[in-house]
Amino acid sequence: MLDVLLTALSLPVLAMSSTACAAPTISSAVANQLGSNGNLNTYDVAITVKNTGGAEPASLLQSVQVFQNGDKVDQKGTPPLAAGGSATVHYRLTRSSDARPGTTHLRFSIVLHDPHMAVTECSGMKTTYRIDV
Repeated sequence: MLDVLLTALSLPVLAMSSTACAAPTISSAVANQLGSNGNLNTYDVAITVKNTGGAEPASLLQSVQVFQNGDKVDQKGTPPLAAGGSATVHYRLTRSSDARPGTTHLRFSIVLHDPHMAVTECSGMKTTYRIDV
């Protein structure tokens, strides 16, 4: 009887300590100029995240952090992805029309968190991506 009770009590602990292997990859980031008002140019940057592994747990919270010239300027959430699935998030950038092309450096980084289990990044993932606008 004691063995049954101890086994039943250990199941929640085992479930909480299990680990998920998540494999989101930033597959692309593309900047397109949307317009200009004379002094400022506005760009839309489309960042695509693809799951290169199995289905991600429904409780997985993942996001793409946006860094401009080394400073974190935004963070965009993405949903848990099915195996092979992808999602695209957008970052809007405004800069001087006098700025030379390629002088604004953008870096994108994936952040993973799951309140129900530990999340490890699977090998082979591209968790950062960089472009110059």
